[in-house]
Amino acid sequence: MKNNTLRVPILLDIATYISIAAMSLLGISGFSSLNLQLNTLGLCLLFGILHRFYFRTDTFQRNPNLYFGIQAFLLTLVLSLGSSSTDAFNFLFVLLAIHTAHVLPGKNTAIWITIYYIIVSVVVLSIRGTDGIYAVLFYGVTYILCGFFGVVLQQAEKGRDENQRLVDELQVTQQKLRELAVVEERNRLARDLHDSVKQQVFAISMQLSAAKPALSESDKAYSSVVEAERLAQQAGAELTTLIQELRPPPLESKSLSEALQDYVSEWAKRNNIETSINIGDDLSLSVNEEQAFFRVIQEALSNIARHSHAKQAVVELIRVESDILFCVADTGEGFNMNHQQMGVGLLSMQERLSQIGASFLVRSENGHGTQITAKLRRL
Repeated sequence: MKNNTLRVPILLDIATYISIAAMSLLGISGFSSLNLQLNTLGLCLLFGILHRFYFRTDTFQRNPNLYFGIQAFLLTLVLSLGSSSTDAFNFLFVLLAIHTAHVLPGKNTAIWITIYYIIVSVVVLSIRGTDGIYAVLFYGVTYILCGFFGVVLQQAEKGRDENQRLVDELQVTQQKLRELAVVEERNRLARDLHDSVKQQVFAISMQLSAAKPALSESDKAYSSVVEAERLAQQAGAELTTLIQELRPPPLESKSLSEALQDYVSEWAKRNNIETSINIGDDLSLSVNEEQAFFRVIQEALSNIARHSHAKQAVVELIRVESDILFCVADTGEGFNMNHQQMGVGLLSMQERLSQIGASFLVRSENGHGTQITAKLRRL
């Protein structure tokens, strides 16, 4: 069975409890002894309790035959007490036959329904003699119809499960299409920035570099040209970082550990920041979790390169027992968290981590760098 908890149609469930109550009260009216009435009520109550607390459990699904055997035994005990209103208890066997056909495969259903029919037939014939033949034939037809009814319910359940599976697959496909559209748009932006804006910034930088030798340091325009050259080079570096961030993480052809090692190493060389890398190999993350952590590390390193003026950085993504621990820290300027709100970059990281159920914490002080930590708990 696909689900951990067996689903029973609500109307069948209600009918079961009403039938147990009604048939029990009707059946005990055939006893003249109070003790027999109380014993019968106790057995019927146990029948209902087993249905409520055992029929819906994982234990039942591992061994459903045990459940139906116990229930059949309880009803047989009830019938053996000799009530003059046995038809009421026979009806509980009919109800049990419907439950059996609802959850068991065809061969097992046929075996159990045959057992129920034999028990009821023996009891009826022993009480009524040959006058019970018509009742036995009637019960035979009834059990056949119950078997068909239970099978119909089972097929309806399977159809509903299949429909739900298709809906789930459709939702997953839609999510993948949305993610693909985002990736395609990011790729387009990266290409446009690389082919147009970055080339123009590079051309400006080259022009300024060419103009600088034509000026002497005493010229008024010299300092402006030098500053403009510096700003152009800085803009080019930031564009390179932005283009790298827009491109999708290389997780299709590499593991997360390999992709992060390559990315962080390249980032450290590009920004001339000494970086310690500790990426675990046994993270066991889903695709969404891998992409989230990759993007968060990208954003954190981008913030370090743009704002911290750090000389050293640390990147860690490790597994400790069942939890995933994440840390990106730097030795840069830091900021006063009491007087400065989180920027767009930090908010974006927090949002990405919250989407996968991970915590997010930022620690920073002026002159003492910044530390970003996260924990993804595994139950």
